[in-house]
Amino acid sequence: MVRISLVQLSLRKTRAESIEHAMKILRKAIALDPDIVCLPELWYPKAVDDFEYEFKPIMDLAKDQGIVIIAGAFLERTNNNQYISSPVISETGETLGRQIKIHAFGSQRAFVRPGSEVKIFDCGGVKFGIAICYDLVFPEISRALVTKGAELIFYPSKISVKGIKPWHMYVQVRALENRTPVGAPNICNDTFGGKSILVTFDYDKKTDIAIPRIMFGSVREQTLGIDIDLECVRKIRRRRMKDFRRDLYPTL
Repeated sequence: MVRISLVQLSLRKTRAESIEHAMKILRKAIALDPDIVCLPELWYPKAVDDFEYEFKPIMDLAKDQGIVIIAGAFLERTNNNQYISSPVISETGETLGRQIKIHAFGSQRAFVRPGSEVKIFDCGGVKFGIAICYDLVFPEISRALVTKGAELIFYPSKISVKGIKPWHMYVQVRALENRTPVGAPNICNDTFGGKSILVTFDYDKKTDIAIPRIMFGSVREQTLGIDIDLECVRKIRRRRMKDFRRDLYPTL
């Protein structure tokens, strides 16, 4: 059994205010006793030049509490290039690695370089992947993560009020078509619609149907948490994926 938690928060203007506010909401998430916590996309207001320095309070929190924190996704500068990056902090407070956003959205194309591969993170025997916001739209990304071994997928997002309905549809379909639990946190304010979403599954053995169990957030700041029976969803996924024609589909 693994428990995942999402952090839904509003935006702050400065780096210091943003970190302080994220720490406040993260502590509420920790009260849910999660194994993995995920923040949304672009909650941090500036490009990051030194992740270990700027995010030290959050890295220390991960170590103190023994949890994995997906730091959301934000602009990060590396070797004179700028990316939208999603760093993963281990339960020992170290940076495990980063998933780079593969599909830049709208005006992002003018100032960020896209990623070119999907990565799998292994934390305590639980393998998960990350697809950042617009990457969700392309089913190949999520399928590539599952093909590489992901048992959970996180979608840190920044979705406008008008985009919430289709976003919820995408999230649920990605979960269902891959038989993989997912968590998608969002920003919440007058422009961005909150309503973060968690999806896992129950199973009807008689009919061989996976039945989604869904938790929706509100439009306000909050934390969401859900327990996932990994062994159950592993069986559900194996039954479906044994029919998948892997030889016909290249992966990232």
